[in-house]
Amino acid sequence: MDLLLRFSAAVDAINRWINNVAIWLILVCAVLSATVATLRYAFNWGHNGLLEAQWFMFGLVFLFCAAYTLQQGGHVRIDIVAGKLSPRTRVWIDIVCGFLFLLPVCLLITVDSWRYFLIAFAQNERSNNPGGLYWWPIKGAIPVAFALLALQGLSEIIKNIASLTGHRPMPVFHKEGH
Repeated sequence: MDLLLRFSAAVDAINRWINNVAIWLILVCAVLSATVATLRYAFNWGHNGLLEAQWFMFGLVFLFCAAYTLQQGGHVRIDIVAGKLSPRTRVWIDIVCGFLFLLPVCLLITVDSWRYFLIAFAQNERSNNPGGLYWWPIKGAIPVAFALLALQGLSEIIKNIASLTGHRPMPVFHKEGH
């Protein structure tokens, strides 16, 4: 179990680091948004590449912060039901749902989007808009982000099993409405 918990800690650290990078990407995106608006309204000048870069950055933030959100317990739960369950039952539900839903969906999206990326890369796919960006890099981010989400899901399963076996304390769940 110690080896699995070290693996889990490494996955957690990677996704924490990616989240910290994404925080700065949000700042860059906000500055870019303000710049695009200023150029458009103050100087009557716009560029499709700048607009697409803004969209891509927002997409990257959401893609790459999903794993960290899972790590922090920020994904949607049915709190009205889960709040009435014991922590042990909630841990079991997280384990079962992780194996039955989260991991299969993440792996399916990772594999399928990888093929989608390879096609876009082979065709050197880019925007149809004048001055638009290449689209294959953002399409390449999709399988990477879902692979990271799958790894984080596996990390959460490991930590939950460790909680059930007494290798770590039970997680603290927030009560409904907090």
